[in-house]
Amino acid sequence: MGEHHGVTPYQNVTFPAMIGTVDRNSGELVPGLVWQCRKKPFLLDEFKTGERGDSAAVDVLLGVMEQGYYKRKIGLRSSSRSETDETDTTLFYRVENGEIEVRTRLAATIATMKNWDMARSGKYAALTQRCIPIRYSLTDDMVDAVLDGAPIYTHQEFNPPKHVTISRRDFLRIREIASAIRDERKEQLRPVYARTIGDLCRVLAITRRFDSELFRIICYL
Repeated sequence: MGEHHGVTPYQNVTFPAMIGTVDRNSGELVPGLVWQCRKKPFLLDEFKTGERGDSAAVDVLLGVMEQGYYKRKIGLRSSSRSETDETDTTLFYRVENGEIEVRTRLAATIATMKNWDMARSGKYAALTQRCIPIRYSLTDDMVDAVLDGAPIYTHQEFNPPKHVTISRRDFLRIREIASAIRDERKEQLRPVYARTIGDLCRVLAITRRFDSELFRIICYL
């Protein structure tokens, strides 16, 4: 994915790397990844689960994935060398009076070998609810195919318009599919039901195709 989009996957991202920080020695601003990766895929590999005390990185992700916004005191006094106010249409990155404030938009793909179902912190449940979680494993046939040169990732190009109107008929059809699965899987789907409806509407807006089977898969994931 990174090769196709021309972006670098990041590993073991810390809180300062995520939101940005001021270098203690030079006073220079080091912008955060949530700003540098705006309007493009944000790829996180070997994502930490806070076991080494850096769960604040998850707080940043929760904010930007939910509302596209995050604000935080950085604990270091900013100077004229570090203060900034960058804008990109409706997005911005500001550092002033020891605070970092960012409004961004990105598409995060997170890979981890950790089983978040076993995580004690509710942060990881909240982060999972903002994603479509896929347990990724290759069958023997797929492994053999990759060893024979088959591509492991195939990019599909979609060019949706900036503004999409979903008809009430399609919206009600989406509700009907999700509602039926919620009745079947109350404990799993009920806490994320509203988010799921939003995800299905986004998929319809991007693919421009009403795919009942894909919608059901997403509900189960």
